[in-house]
Amino acid sequence: MGDSRARSALVHVGRPAPDPATLAAEARLRSTLEEVTALDLEVEALSATLADFARAYERSLGEAFQELHAAERLVRRIQALEGRLAVLEGELRDGGAAAPQAGARRSGGPLPVAAAAARAARARRSEAEDEAEREGEGGDGGDAEEAAAMLEPEALALKRLHRSLARLLHPDLAQEDGARERLGELMARANAAYEAGDLATLELMAERLGAGELDPDVSPEERRAHLDRRASALERIRAALGRERERLLRSDTARLLAESRRRAQAGGDLLGETHVELADEARAAYADALVRLGLLGTAARAVARARTAFMTKIERRGPTGARRAFDPLAEGGLVRMGAARLERQRATPAARDLARKLEDAAQAAPAEAALTLLAFFAEEAGGRPPDAIARADGWSAAWERLRPALPDAPELARALARLPRHLVLGARAHGEEVLAGVQLAEAELLAGVRIALEREQVAALARAVLATLGPAEACAGCGASGPAQHLLRTRGLDERHGVVCPGCGAILRSYWRYGELDGLEALAPHALRLGLVAEVTAQLAGTAIGFQMLPAERERLTAGELLRRFAELYLVQYGADVPGEALSLGTSRGGVLSADAPVAPGAKLRLAVDPSCGTSPEALLDHLRHRIERRFRP
Repeated sequence: MGDSRARSALVHVGRPAPDPATLAAEARLRSTLEEVTALDLEVEALSATLADFARAYERSLGEAFQELHAAERLVRRIQALEGRLAVLEGELRDGGAAAPQAGARRSGGPLPVAAAAARAARARRSEAEDEAEREGEGGDGGDAEEAAAMLEPEALALKRLHRSLARLLHPDLAQEDGARERLGELMARANAAYEAGDLATLELMAERLGAGELDPDVSPEERRAHLDRRASALERIRAALGRERERLLRSDTARLLAESRRRAQAGGDLLGETHVELADEARAAYADALVRLGLLGTAARAVARARTAFMTKIERRGPTGARRAFDPLAEGGLVRMGAARLERQRATPAARDLARKLEDAAQAAPAEAALTLLAFFAEEAGGRPPDAIARADGWSAAWERLRPALPDAPELARALARLPRHLVLGARAHGEEVLAGVQLAEAELLAGVRIALEREQVAALARAVLATLGPAEACAGCGASGPAQHLLRTRGLDERHGVVCPGCGAILRSYWRYGELDGLEALAPHALRLGLVAEVTAQLAGTAIGFQMLPAERERLTAGELLRRFAELYLVQYGADVPGEALSLGTSRGGVLSADAPVAPGAKLRLAVDPSCGTSPEALLDHLRHRIERRFRP
């Protein structure tokens, strides 16, 4: 009896002929499914084509766009700094009531350009989030799942549903005879629907059993309603795919792809031509940046003049009641103060961190290290930079002289567009002067560069950088032209500067300087410490007198040559009645060097005077001091 009931579950139940309305619903469903499938394939193919073109576009033009954006950012940064300097200069000139606030914008908030960019970025992010949220709210998660199921191949869907129903309806699962007979009948209907390819009936049976209904029988009306629901869901999917196709066709990528194909048919190359255009735009932007960099100097000098006039008019009462001068730049954030000379040896943690980075960069990124050293020497020179870098075109010329020795070094403007964090385009004050351009982000970082100069790799790069800062000269002796080398021809008793040919050592210019040194003369200690120049010291009556020269000259220096230099710079210059042959050069051990004897490194030398000439070293020293003090007096 049980076997006969089990076998009855395998009986194929015939499917009654569907009515015309059901046939129409089935036809509508098949037609919509075919349209959705074709549209889905079209959208997928279009998306893949546009994605391939976008990747090719990015590979070909990504770097060019980045270069153009970097150049435009550099121009905007220089424009912003020039504009803020102009505002500060106007406020100082008009009475200075708001001068500190003009400078305080740097520390109190972002620049207007930066703030606008930040607001735009936030707006774009907000729009993207809103759009995603709208899509999430407008879409139906059930539709998406239903779409995935409906786009499944029908044969696979039939097999999947039939197997699921077989696991649920098998008669052996029943505990009673009545239930076993009922499951057998339902299993037979599922078999019949599967044989007939009636996916709708299987779906409805599965839905009802899944909902816990004990009678999953499907009436013709229910089957027709199910077919209509499926068709409606597919029509919504078809509409969404159509909108996606139109969006793709209207996208910038599609427009560029169409233009690329059009130009290719005409014998052109969109990507190649665009690359050339972007490169031209970037070059023009970088050239504009260099011109504007030169204008920064003019704006800074105008601020310096307005500051001087402003400070003569205003004072501020201090905490003790005493009146003190008020410097608006010192209390603002736009123009930072240059490092005071007595504070330059302090090394903060930030300075030591820069020292380590600079030591690494000397080998790994020499162009970055060289730019840092240029900024360092420009600031070490004080309120008057060396003539070679007093203007923006001088910076470009110095950089071009350095580039051949710097692997992968970009042009100056491109380097300025990608400044490391410790360098900025800004303004600084030195005494009464205000300077603008590339500088260290904070004055305390100068100490870090000095620490790094103790490493030979950094020192070697610094020698190359400092050698480019000399004045452009042409040597009549050897015919060489280019940056000359500054040195102190003598110091200790008198102080006389000189500009010499770095090739042959010929004296091109000789002069005196008074007051606090700045410019190229202020860099003389660095030139000596780095080994660009060498120095020999000899004592006259206990007073040390130094003589600087090129290292090559120092290597071949003889006692006679050193005496000649002393005679030229002191005896002849100040009318000392001492013949040159009355001078001699001795050592601390008491020996006298012959004229052609080499001067050994580190030797302790003393100048002696033959008593037969009627004077002594002490008397000669007094004479020279008297004449040096009255050098320009009648």
